[in-house]
Amino acid sequence: MLEKLQLWTRANPLLTLALAAVSGIIAAEMGWLPAHGGWFLPVTTTLLGVALFSGRAWLLIPGATLVFAFIHAARTDETFRHPLRLELQQQDKPVPATIRGSLLPEFDTSLDERTHALCTTQKIEIPAAGNVTEQTTTLLVRLPKGVRFPGAGVFELRGSIYLPRTASNPGTFDPQVYSLRMGRVARFDIDHMQRLSGSGEEWWCAFLERAEDCRRWISRQLVQDLEEDPQTVAVLRAMALGVSAEADDEIEDAFRNSGTLHVFAVSGLHVGLLGVIVLALLRQIGTPRGLSLWLVIFIVFAYAFVTGWRPSAARAAFMVAIYMSAALMDRESSLQNSLGAAALLLLATDSHQLFMPGFQLSFGVLWLSTIGSAPLLKRLLPFTRIDPFLPPQLASWRQRTWSQCRLWFATTLSVSFAAWIGSLPFILGHFQSITPVAVIANCVLVPLSSLCLGATCLSLSAAALHLTGAQIIFNNVNWALAKAMIASAMWFAGLPGANFHFQPGTSLTPAPAVWHMLELPHGGAANHLRIGKIHWLFDTGSEASFRRVLRPYLHSNGVDALAGVFLSHNDADHIGSVGQVITTFDAPMLFCSTQEPGRRDSTRSALRRLLDEPHPPSLRKLHVDERVTLSDAKDFQIEARVLYPTQQVQNDRADDRAMVLMVQLGPWRVLWLSDTGWHAEKALCSSSEDLHCDVLIRSQHEVDLSTSAEFLLKARPQIILCGSDACAVETALPDPLVQRAKAQNIPLLDTWSTGSIDLQFHQDELRIVTNRSKQRLVLKPR
Repeated sequence: MLEKLQLWTRANPLLTLALAAVSGIIAAEMGWLPAHGGWFLPVTTTLLGVALFSGRAWLLIPGATLVFAFIHAARTDETFRHPLRLELQQQDKPVPATIRGSLLPEFDTSLDERTHALCTTQKIEIPAAGNVTEQTTTLLVRLPKGVRFPGAGVFELRGSIYLPRTASNPGTFDPQVYSLRMGRVARFDIDHMQRLSGSGEEWWCAFLERAEDCRRWISRQLVQDLEEDPQTVAVLRAMALGVSAEADDEIEDAFRNSGTLHVFAVSGLHVGLLGVIVLALLRQIGTPRGLSLWLVIFIVFAYAFVTGWRPSAARAAFMVAIYMSAALMDRESSLQNSLGAAALLLLATDSHQLFMPGFQLSFGVLWLSTIGSAPLLKRLLPFTRIDPFLPPQLASWRQRTWSQCRLWFATTLSVSFAAWIGSLPFILGHFQSITPVAVIANCVLVPLSSLCLGATCLSLSAAALHLTGAQIIFNNVNWALAKAMIASAMWFAGLPGANFHFQPGTSLTPAPAVWHMLELPHGGAANHLRIGKIHWLFDTGSEASFRRVLRPYLHSNGVDALAGVFLSHNDADHIGSVGQVITTFDAPMLFCSTQEPGRRDSTRSALRRLLDEPHPPSLRKLHVDERVTLSDAKDFQIEARVLYPTQQVQNDRADDRAMVLMVQLGPWRVLWLSDTGWHAEKALCSSSEDLHCDVLIRSQHEVDLSTSAEFLLKARPQIILCGSDACAVETALPDPLVQRAKAQNIPLLDTWSTGSIDLQFHQDELRIVTNRSKQRLVLKPR
């Protein structure tokens, strides 16, 4: 085994050094190898010197480990340990600041409608803290509404500086960590800007603007004669330019659930296919080999820049360039060594790329595909050959053609299976999902995407030559291929067992019931109750929060189906995504009060739309005192009972008829209030209902006072959990409630400050853990 390893390292020295570099970056990230000590530089220099001058090449491996540990430590100091970030971490809201620096355009279409730019600062003043930072810093700045990018120059900017909020919910995207990995220390909203000089990064700025102009030209040419089908056009733009924001969510989900999302948006696959297509075209027209390779390298880098220099495209461009450079120097190309060289180059320029899922998938999948597809193909080759007892010269053209088709399918299948195996650990680690159907789906969609990209190249060539007729023909061919890709992705995604999710790291002694209260913006609410392998939702949040928060959270917890969903009231921020929940999670039973939907609710409201469908989902309307059994386990019975609203409640305002539930979880009582206000509280207090509870979960009524002192005295909770959003007055945590909770010595946790809240219900205790603030509380039954 050791001998084989030595032979492999000698055959692939650059990949060996790349793996050493990866180990050094991970060691520096985890703090296992501090790279700031005085010992670091002399030890590294000694190792590299001895390796170079004494011929002991194996010393390059620890040398590379130490060098890249130092590089990553320096990069981390630039962002994670930047003095400005450490200062802003002490602020809970944006603070006024004045900045002097140069601007570069930022054309990321995933951002909001305001124009964005990257600012390289020379000086940052924060008057409130008396702090002046003259260290070079990169900020993502947002220009005032309606203001376009002003061009290159040095500016004085006044506005508010802040850190992006960290991830508040498990399994969701963390904008702060992503921003830091991208080299952006903070964000800045500009209120006023003044040009100080015309200098700055003029050449680079002009280059980025020309790339954006080219991207717009390509976008216009691809949609000629296709204006009547905007959804397919959006898919074509996504595949050619990476502009996926315009595509329909359902279509994007089909590609994701079929394991073929890499063909939907610009990725390394597209850059590699482009290189193959261009090289084939150049050979057909008789271009010399050396010139063809140089042109391919130029075109793939140009394509990477035109698509916005996305990390995936940039990585693939470097891989193609390094792989082809061996042929330019009359050396045999080694894909594994080329991968190693590309990894070393990219990690040396930005070590944070190692922690990006795209980087891991690009290199991991390509490497494992390289070493794994050949053995698989070798096993399949006997099934591709013509009958061994038939002399090849006697085989008919049909037999030879069928043999070639079998060989093509075996090759495609072996590469697809090896790529799927290679992607599996990364997909499991980052997205907690498995898509077995991807093995077959890629055999269909990758060839279709190759044809689609070829038609795109021909269409753009025709447009550049002003051959309008040919351009329209190629565009329609492209359209037909895109329609075939969409239909294939949807069919594969809809197959039984096409994809499923799991929850990693489950406890050896899990709680009988776990309630998770998510943090949602704009006063929205969604609560997840897990009872063994059964899952319930209490509200679903808005349509926008479904894709960003609820679905990623549920999938990270291994949820593929729901037993039921309780809908508190017909409010878009509380149940706006119920339609998406039904589609994604196996059509669960819905529960609401008898007063929903309201008499004057809009026909566009979530419940109205559901009930107006040709085949509406199962909806059970609950009366006061009606009970729903959530789990009938003998040792830990769980049920929900309706306390409000009664039949007499007839309110046009949805918040005034919000359903109130008392959920019994073994010995524990959870009072779920949703957006209940003063009128509902008075009705409950005047009734004979026993309101005492251990946990009180509430959101904020739109305009009314809520959670009065009288109501708290009757409920007597051990803890209060609040869902709020401090960005708006009507959804912020009310100060009177904070004072009442303090007066009655009741702990109060607010998702805005604590992040999502996890409640683990055991027979003898209730453990409460917050996601962002990492608070831990333990309650005992009363």
